[in-house]
Amino acid sequence: MKALLLNCSLEKGYKETDTEFLLDEAAATFQSEKTDVERVHLRDFHITFGITSNLDGNDDWPFIFNKICEADIVLFATPITLGEKSSIATLIIERLQGYHDMKNHKGQHLFYNKVGGVIAVDGGDGGARVAVQSIMYSLSMLGFTIPPHSGSICSESCHPDYISTSIQTQVAKMSTNLINFAEILSFHPIPVMEDTSET
Repeated sequence: MKALLLNCSLEKGYKETDTEFLLDEAAATFQSEKTDVERVHLRDFHITFGITSNLDGNDDWPFIFNKICEADIVLFATPITLGEKSSIATLIIERLQGYHDMKNHKGQHLFYNKVGGVIAVDGGDGGARVAVQSIMYSLSMLGFTIPPHSGSICSESCHPDYISTSIQTQVAKMSTNLINFAEILSFHPIPVMEDTSET
């Protein structure tokens, strides 16, 4: 089982952020359940804008896209600025939308049998719930499976020295649910529906 953790912070990777601290919590749960974890700090890559599946090699998108395709679990983590998810989170969703007509080897939508989750950190300023709803809806429309309690919202400091037990429990529950549903789909994938459009 592979989990890809996408840090959508606007800060460079060498800066510690609440978003990164919450990803630490999620990674700890994944690793305790013997799930392979790969973390990608998107701000450290050059990704061009556009709703397109163009993989022409002019940016780092092919690398990111391949990581998403290899993963069973894709977890977005975004800070909230002025009530909105980060522009990087929006950018990745838009790039994924460019594949909405593409199919996997079974003829299903490309992201079927992948599980999606979201972490949002608003520092008490609000907007995290709306961001989680927005990303979850987008992932669902793209074909990802969204388990129950697959979103975590932090409206306080998430620094390891101050993070509350309730937030840690919330992230652990989310991560565990993502693992459980990914395991279910690995044994019982979404069935291929017969195309009856021409009958």
